[in-house]
Amino acid sequence: MDRGTNGADVPRDNVVLFPKTIEYYQYELTKLLEGERYGEAIRLLRFLLACRVDDDRSREEWQSLLQWLEMMFPELTSMGLASMPAGLEGEEEVSESGLLRRSVQNKAKQQSDYAEKLLAMLDAGERSDKLQLALDQLAYLDHPRIDEALLGWLARETLHPLVQFKALQVLKLRGVKEQVKLMRGGEEVVLDIEDTPSGPDEFPWQIREMIARVQEISETTHPALSYFAQETWNEFLAFIYGTSTYAQLLRQEPGCVDVWASALHLMLLDKLFGGGNKEELLEMYGITSELEFQWEQAYRVMQQFAAVTFRRD
Repeated sequence: MDRGTNGADVPRDNVVLFPKTIEYYQYELTKLLEGERYGEAIRLLRFLLACRVDDDRSREEWQSLLQWLEMMFPELTSMGLASMPAGLEGEEEVSESGLLRRSVQNKAKQQSDYAEKLLAMLDAGERSDKLQLALDQLAYLDHPRIDEALLGWLARETLHPLVQFKALQVLKLRGVKEQVKLMRGGEEVVLDIEDTPSGPDEFPWQIREMIARVQEISETTHPALSYFAQETWNEFLAFIYGTSTYAQLLRQEPGCVDVWASALHLMLLDKLFGGGNKEELLEMYGITSELEFQWEQAYRVMQQFAAVTFRRD
């Protein structure tokens, strides 16, 4: 029995990765590498190699990439970052952010116009993952134009909600304390930058309970779903942050934890695992007829989120 990516005990040799699942993980790996989050990439690769995979080519690629990362970044392994359970992610992020900071600042020393090149990427119509990579690096550069440029870019561009959220996090990290007016989820919102959650643990406790419920249910029925649930819920919260849906989620009664948890669970089964049995799932979560209308609303929001996010553009 090994520690899963969410810190829970998961019998990984019993976890089978299907083609759609492998495709999703390949995207996640690309995102981690482009964001220079090498410790997380090593941890994910070790998880994947411990699962059952019929795709020999993917397994060989993962093994080769893991060996390369361990050779290039031995400090991550020696500090125990690559195998750290999810309960200690804060410590991992501190160490990796230090590595990223040093890497970005070294690039800036070698290229005097490095900050300007990153800012130019924002206006070049790059894909969302490329934009987030540029934002990650801008967080650690000392340049007089960055804050003003980011604020102006947010105000005038129609951006993917996850890119908007990343930009808000970067501005908060840079110490900007202003309000911004944005279009999010089809509605105009006014947000205080300094209130932006810096990570999943800074979201209110009542909406963090929902992911624990999904993981509890999926442990026995869909073990591989647990990793997706954690990552997808984090993205969902970033996606809806500041909107009326987010405000509604904060006002939910405790019993509605199962409503949102089951909506997330079914959406993931539909998108990544070839579909799920709605009636069976609602019964497992205890969704009664009284909660069915709320469930349909939650599931509709989840489908809207999936339609935008799982395009990966």
